[in-house]
Amino acid sequence: MTLDAISIGEGCRLVSCDIPLRTRSKLETMGLVPGEYIRVIQSNGAGLIIEVKRSRLAIAHDLARCLIVS
Repeated sequence: MTLDAISIGEGCRLVSCDIPLRTRSKLETMGLVPGEYIRVIQSNGAGLIIEVKRSRLAIAHDLARCLIVS
């Protein structure tokens, strides 16, 4: 399942990322690493707002489709 399939208010764990290394490194510095708990706060036409380690991040839908969660 990918992150864009998670409903608002639900949580999940990041399993893997199918994205270029440079983008993955940037996300890792913001706390988005495999095994980390993620909660979807909001979803709109532009993307998702997620909570990771008490921080909120905005992620585009196309990027959310590349993040595998369970």
